[in-house]
Amino acid sequence: MNGFRISWRVEKGSGFHGKWPGVWWAKAAFATALMLTASGCGRKTPTYSGPPDTVLSILMKKWAIVPSHIEVPQGAKVELIVSSADVEHGLAVPGLGIREPVQRGKPAVIRFLAQTPGVYPMRCSVLCGRGHDRMKGEIVITGPPPATAVHK
Repeated sequence: MNGFRISWRVEKGSGFHGKWPGVWWAKAAFATALMLTASGCGRKTPTYSGPPDTVLSILMKKWAIVPSHIEVPQGAKVELIVSSADVEHGLAVPGLGIREPVQRGKPAVIRFLAQTPGVYPMRCSVLCGRGHDRMKGEIVITGPPPATAVHK
């Protein structure tokens, strides 16, 4: 069997004799928590209310994310409108807590507040064919411009 196995053992004297009927539930809860933690799904980038500062369109198609490089300033209220040209894809930006399915004919709207400057890799999160692993890009959150010193 491929994958991993979670075993559960009830110690003698613990008050449970034989098999405890709720053990399967505890195993499922533990496995779910482990997968969410490992995938970064527990992390969420703060959203905002009101109109966005920046609205960007992203097109996902076999085997590309267009545009593959996006720059936004720190503090910007960003709205991404992500659409698919062919099959189901998914936009994942783990560093920003974004993981959204994108179906053909149903654009996904993703809103986030660009807080921490840096380079955040984005990729397709739905296995979509042979070129799936080439569907990569990046979101760059630029910091404030450096202060210029005025000498007198």
